[in-house]
Amino acid sequence: MLERTEDMPKRLRSRTSQPARFSDWIDEFFDEAFNMTSGSFTPGMNVYETDEAFELTLELPGMKKDDIEISIENNVLNISGERKATREEDGRIYHRIESRFGTFSRNLPLPNNVNEDNIEANYDNGVLTVNIPKTEQRTGKKIDVK
Repeated sequence: MLERTEDMPKRLRSRTSQPARFSDWIDEFFDEAFNMTSGSFTPGMNVYETDEAFELTLELPGMKKDDIEISIENNVLNISGERKATREEDGRIYHRIESRFGTFSRNLPLPNNVNEDNIEANYDNGVLTVNIPKTEQRTGKKIDVK
């Protein structure tokens, strides 16, 4: 049994002066640790490389393609969006919601050998796939001193 209130997360301490149940403390710990209640989340991302391109996938189930933004700035690919919580008011009493909702942002520094003009993105069945074609490796340039 959890006895000392200073060992409890702040939100639980403010709810009551009585010691919280251990299960409440564990739920609070995992909610905070996995960002389940903060209004943001981090979708899983996989990055692959072939001879011709880099390909990345993000798992975004339940999102619409219009809720996803992709941009490039200073040689960094930025993918962001928002998954909106939808609760139907049908008399249900929710005891636990573990689905993650809120905003996300993933940034991926791009190497010098990518063709930014031909990047393509496709969203299908909750998975965003971004294909980043390669160009010839830039090796630098020697500049003569005059």
